[in-house]
Amino acid sequence: MHQGNEPLINELTLARSGVFSILNRESGDDQSWETTFSIGDRDFYVQGVAARGRPHGVDPDVLLALQTLFFDAGCPDDDTVECTAYALLKLTPMGTRGNAYSRLRDSLLRLEGVSWLTRVSRQSGGRFRGTTETNRLIDRISVRDTSLSASGEGGAIEAGAPLRVTFSRHFAQSIREGFYQILDAELLGDLKQPTARSLYRVLQAHRVGDDGSLARELPVIMAAWREATGLSGQRSNNVKRTLDGAHAHLIAAKYLRDVNYKGSGEETRITYEFAGEVDPELVRLLTDMKVTRPVAEALVAEHPDRIREVVRAVELRMSEGFKPRSLGATMVDAVRNPEKYLVSASASQPVSPPPRAKPRKLPEPQPMLLPLSQDESLGMVANILRVKLGRAPHAAALAKLRALPPAMVDRLVAAATGQEDLIQVAQEATGEVL
Repeated sequence: MHQGNEPLINELTLARSGVFSILNRESGDDQSWETTFSIGDRDFYVQGVAARGRPHGVDPDVLLALQTLFFDAGCPDDDTVECTAYALLKLTPMGTRGNAYSRLRDSLLRLEGVSWLTRVSRQSGGRFRGTTETNRLIDRISVRDTSLSASGEGGAIEAGAPLRVTFSRHFAQSIREGFYQILDAELLGDLKQPTARSLYRVLQAHRVGDDGSLARELPVIMAAWREATGLSGQRSNNVKRTLDGAHAHLIAAKYLRDVNYKGSGEETRITYEFAGEVDPELVRLLTDMKVTRPVAEALVAEHPDRIREVVRAVELRMSEGFKPRSLGATMVDAVRNPEKYLVSASASQPVSPPPRAKPRKLPEPQPMLLPLSQDESLGMVANILRVKLGRAPHAAALAKLRALPPAMVDRLVAAATGQEDLIQVAQEATGEVL
């Protein structure tokens, strides 16, 4: 299926349409919505119905965990994930304690209850030409839960009981083809803030071009971006505040190089600059193995050192009779989990290598990001502290941060990426309560 000359990928359609709000908490009874917005030269019209509230917060993480379990199970023909609540929660940032099982139940019900119509079009000759589609994610769920009322309100799923989730047919097929793995699981793991993870998904979807390449910059208008990120009804200053917190995390994680604002109010122009580059030769190796280009570019950006070796390993297995159900999806899995394929490939090689074998030429190193100045590093640290504290650090602490030596600034930057507790390191460095 195609939309113009653009491959239709369900995961991208979902992220581009603003079906999931990037807000961490519900903003009201969003049981239906209708919106129109433009990103680049694409015009979006979206009608959504959410019987149990619009998906938000941890819902994308729960959906990704379900997709991962489905793929790891070999994408069963009945489109169904079978697991326990405990196994599912282990793949999310929610943990397995406290109210996690109640939150999981609510999340699954929201995901099952949402459906939407999307029309993506472009203007040509005074007309809007595009494709209208209806979508849903989940056809059926079955869980065992415990609650204090017959309706199950506020109930919690039993940790070890069987849990069954059946995807819609079209969505299950997108997982079989490996499309959902355009997302970097390692980056998602590093991003502890739900809003940052949700914004990452939206950015990654909208930067995919018609030819499948990933844009190095993405310019958007505030009014349109509010709709695209599911922040409908929020005022511009509140939208900016929500986005700024997520931006700080995405810059610290080296996904974004910079974010620039120009103008004010609804017409503010936001320009996202993405970090990193990709080697076109490595991308071609993956596309030749039936990996879609956006997924291939994402994999090369994340793991450039693995591509050649993994391609050789899968080719070797295929020469020995291995017939993958989906070559593209297998390649994605091999890059993500090389140990599953390289061990098998090496087992079929001679015990002793050929004499005088030439050492394997390593891939060219990827371009490094330009280093941040000390002021830029401290600005990033201050932004992340503001997010973690829920307020700006005290003026005395900020003044001492600005006077720190370079070595200590480097330690703060490392802590900002998750290597240490940033608040604790900052308080030790300044001797001040933040």
